[in-house]
Amino acid sequence: MMKRRHFLTYSLLFAVGCSNSQLTDAAEGNRSVKRPEKLRLAVTDVQGLATLEADYGPFRQVLEEAIELPVEFFPVENYVAAGPALLSGEVDLVFAGPSEYLILRARAEAEPVIEVTRPDYYSVIAVRADSEIQSLTDLKGKAIAMRTEGSTAGHIWPTKLLLDAGLKVEDFQTKMLDNDGLNALLAEEVDAWTASNSRYARFVEAAGATDQVRIIVEGASLPNDIFVARSTLDRSFIQDLQKRMVDNQTKLLEAIASTPANGKYQQSTFISAADNQYDELRAVYQAIGQAAVIQ
Repeated sequence: MMKRRHFLTYSLLFAVGCSNSQLTDAAEGNRSVKRPEKLRLAVTDVQGLATLEADYGPFRQVLEEAIELPVEFFPVENYVAAGPALLSGEVDLVFAGPSEYLILRARAEAEPVIEVTRPDYYSVIAVRADSEIQSLTDLKGKAIAMRTEGSTAGHIWPTKLLLDAGLKVEDFQTKMLDNDGLNALLAEEVDAWTASNSRYARFVEAAGATDQVRIIVEGASLPNDIFVARSTLDRSFIQDLQKRMVDNQTKLLEAIASTPANGKYQQSTFISAADNQYDELRAVYQAIGQAAVIQ
């Protein structure tokens, strides 16, 4: 289980200094736009270049055409590592989940570019089908499998659901088990398991466990995933990037959703990025005593 001190330690890595990548001037309309020679792209929840190519290769190709720049993948070890990469100028554009956005915004001054909607994106909390647990209040004193610390759907929002039900953080035991949460639940090593609805459906089907688990609560819709840019990029370039992504959103979104890992984006759209849409998530960090992570 990842300890909170590890999470905070990784966050402090964001304090590294930043340097600008080499920029070249290009004319656009009646103004000069400082365009990078290439755009380096990271995805916070994807590790390794091979996986990036498999999951986002089609998107990278379409993005290159849309912005008329070479796009290179920049693998990050975890979502926290994207912050230092933004600050140091090693990466220019990051595709992040809601929680990751809060951290990148706070620690790396990441600039919101465009939000990607996630229809039917919400957290669920499940128990074994034969469990006596019927409601969230029944989880007092119980062990709960969550995904990873900072995961929006698998940690932060389920914790909010528990707090909203009247529990305190110390009232339940959290185990960060990543992909092993369902197995732990079925093996009776934990009493409940949290996940996004799509992740829940995928894991339960793969395990053939449809009749062995049941959902006791579904949360409200979660904030959107988001593309953020390095703050030291020219402002006019970021605006141009936004426009080009919106103008080409049909092709870009089809490319993202074309790979097996990204079926969750089948019904997605691009919308204007609004920082205040993530305020409720900020409040959860405050409630669970991790406000320092997003400050």
